[in-house]
Parts: sequence; structure tokens; C-alpha cells
Amino acid sequence: MKERQVIWLKEESGKMTKKMNREMAVVTYLFMILFLIMAGYIVYFVVHDSDKVLNNPQNKRQELLAKRVTKGSILASGGQRLAYTKTSKNGEETRVYPYGELFAHVIGHTTHGATGLESTEGYTMLTSSINPLKGMLNELQGKKNPGDNVVTTLNLKLTRAAQEELGSKKGAVVAMDPETGKIPVMLSQPSYDPNNLTDARWKKLTQSSSDDSVLYNRATQGLYPPGSTFKLYTALEFMRENSDYEKYSYRCQGSIGSGDTKIKCYEGEVHGRVDLSMAFAESCNAAFCNIGSGLNVSKWKKLCESLYYNKSMPIEKIEQKSSRFTVDSSTGAGDIMQVSIGQGNTLVTPLQNSFLVAAALNDGKLMKPYLVDRVEDTKGNIVSENAPKQAAEPITKKEAKALKKLMRKTVTSGTATALSGRGYEAGGKTGSAEFHNGSTDSHAWFVGYGEKNGKKLVVSVVVEAVGTGSAYAVPVAKRVLDAYLQ
Repeated sequence: MKERQVIWLKEESGKMTKKMNREMAVVTYLFMILFLIMAGYIVYFVVHDSDKVLNNPQNKRQELLAKRVTKGSILASGGQRLAYTKTSKNGEETRVYPYGELFAHVIGHTTHGATGLESTEGYTMLTSSINPLKGMLNELQGKKNPGDNVVTTLNLKLTRAAQEELGSKKGAVVAMDPETGKIPVMLSQPSYDPNNLTDARWKKLTQSSSDDSVLYNRATQGLYPPGSTFKLYTALEFMRENSDYEKYSYRCQGSIGSGDTKIKCYEGEVHGRVDLSMAFAESCNAAFCNIGSGLNVSKWKKLCESLYYNKSMPIEKIEQKSSRFTVDSSTGAGDIMQVSIGQGNTLVTPLQNSFLVAAALNDGKLMKPYLVDRVEDTKGNIVSENAPKQAAEPITKKEAKALKKLMRKTVTSGTATALSGRGYEAGGKTGSAEFHNGSTDSHAWFVGYGEKNGKKLVVSVVVEAVGTGSAYAVPVAKRVLDAYLQ
């Protein structure tokens, strides 16, 4: 009897031990899972969110740093100071912007809330990388340490060239190195002087209409119909769906219709028999409406989204809006024709409109655009540096070559011949985008490139409510490309 009890007790003890082991194992696994989740969040925070939190103007840590550190400068790629701190004899600090309106939308301001790089790089510029012993000595003496400087990719010469050619007209100019993603030009007009943001001036600026608003950056926040520049996308999708695209032939009679929709070529011009290359170069609306009507809508949309339509652009440190491509299987034939030539509900920012050209100039690879090149201490020693990163590979090397060939044709014998004979190779696409504001004018577009001796630059230009791209946007692009390549 006692032996049976002992055996029973041993069995029960074994069962309890196994049960406890299982429970301990479950608890251990749960703690391991929680640990991995926490570790994953910490890694995600460090990689994705820490910069946003640290550079948030509302972060109290910046206030504490500002008591000990004089905010560093923002520099152009050539070393020119775009923003710096001036300290009076009584210790009062004032932020100064030597070039006034020229870089306002990118550099931003610190009055009435920080914007632009003044905001996104605020913590960086309130961090001092001077010798620690020197820093301690300064603090003991009641002196502020100098903050680090942010060196941008912005080029003073090119930005001035863009501004001078744009003149008093509204619009935006973006230039990008397609092989690195560096942005030497990001200009938006009309602009404002960040040195003169009194309360009265600020009230006036914030109460201006959306059409006249000087506070938002048209280069990344302005949404425009792309006009004929969208024919780059229409042509590419057509080439993907038709391996014999070089055999395409269409007789243009100056217009094309479907139901209640009738679309004319510019000023009703009759282009006659055209192939894809000539239709692109001469911007034949009728031919591209014909092409677009036969495309696979789902594949077309997928192409657009691979180049950041309907999603955020792969750029940091700047406010932005997403471009829109809303075509689907329910879109009517007339609307499809409108979309084929960049009209309808399709909207694009000037920066995003440069992406396909940039990929074509870099063997199909789109580099991540960026504005901050590096951070330096006061002696010019590099503290940190941004390296070029690939954002996507939306097109093949073969497709890149074909698109470049089309764009080249536009310069040699099409609507952008003003860019021929400049001493460098150029190509691109012009556009005239109609908009609904009671005006008969159009937004003028040009997206294209210049290349010489291995140097490449992609330029995107929109000029609001003036007319054709060849008359108003091409001259701006030419001025920038000349300044860069000649």
C-alpha cells in the first residue's frame, strides 16, 4: 500500500514538475517575445523616428541646449552661409538669412515656429562637436559653445540662375544629380524674406489666398496637372506592352474624339503620319490619346506607383504632398484620353515629375533625393555625412536607353530645340497643362536633362499660368543647365 502511495506521489510530483516547466517555458517565451518587440522598437526608433523627435522644435531638450550652445550655420555646397546666428554685445541672438527670399522654402525660419531645415536640423545645429576640454572651459567661463554646421547640397550659382530666369513669375524649379540624388536647386516662387517676419507681416502672409501663398514650397507641395510631360509614362507603358513599338504608326488629323470628348493637338496642328518617336518629339495629343486608349490600366497604374505616384516621395527633411494617379478599370474612355496627355485628375509635384527622367539617366535606378550633404564642426571637420542611397529601380536599363532616345529627339527636332547646340547633350519633354480657374492660360512644364563629360543634371520646371512649356519652361531649364555644364 505504502509502495503504491509512493509511486502515486512520484507520478503526481512528476506531473506537477512538467506542468511547472511548461508554465515557466511559456513565461520565458513571452518575456523573450516582449524583449524582441522592445528591441525591435528601439532599433526602429533610432533608425526612423529619433531624428524627428530630437529635431522637433517642441522638444524641451533643444531649449536646454540653446542655453549652452550657439546654433550652428546652414551652408550651401560651396560654403556660403545661408543661415547663421548673430550675437549682439549684450548676448542677444538673431538668426540671419543673407540671401533672403532665395532659399526661404528650403532653409525655413525660426520666427512664428521653425520650418524647413531650421526645424528638421535644429537639434543637429545645437549640438557642439568641439574639443570636450575646450567645451568644459567655455561653460566654466559662462560662454556658449559653437554648434555644428549643416552643409546642404544647394548650389548658390544654379539657384540664382533659376531665379533670374524665372523672374517675377510663379512656379518652381528643381534640379537633381541622377547618380547621387543630391539636389542643388529647389526654388519656389513667390517667396518671402525670413529676415522680415514681423507679426504684421506674418499675419498678411498667412491670410493670403492659396494661389498667392508664399509660405508653401511649390517644388514639393505644389500639385499640378503634368500636361504633356506625362507622355513619358504613357510612352513607357506602351513600350512595355508592345515589343514592336518602333513600328507604331498613326495619322494625326489635328484632333481625336470619343463620345462627348474631343481633344485637339496644340492649336489644332495636323501632324500627319507619325511614329512613336515623332509623336513624342512633336507632342502629338491625338497619337498619345490613341496610344493611351489601348493600355492596360492596372499595369499603367503600377508603373506610376513604382515612381511614387499615390505615395510619399523618398525624401526627408522637407514637407511634401503626394502626386496622384487615380485611373482604374471604371475610368471612361474620354477620361483615359485626358490622362494619356497629362490632363484629367492626374496631379504631380515638380520634384516627383523629375523621377522618371532621373531613373532614365541612371540606367533605370532612382536615387533617394536629399538636401543635407554633411555635418561639420566649426573647424570644418566632418561629424557625419550622407551617402547616396538607391530608392528604387523602377525601369530596366533597356527602357532607360529607349526613354533617353525619345527625350533626345525632342531637343534635336521637337518642341525643345532651344536646348540644341549648347555644347552638351540635352533631352526632355515639354508640357502645357490646362487648369480650371477661368483662365485660358496653361501651366508651362519642362522635365529633362543635360549631360557632358560624365556630369549629369536633371531639371524639372513649372511656370504657372503663362502658356507653353517650350516658350516659358525650357528657357529656365536652359539657364540652369548652362550654368552647370558650360
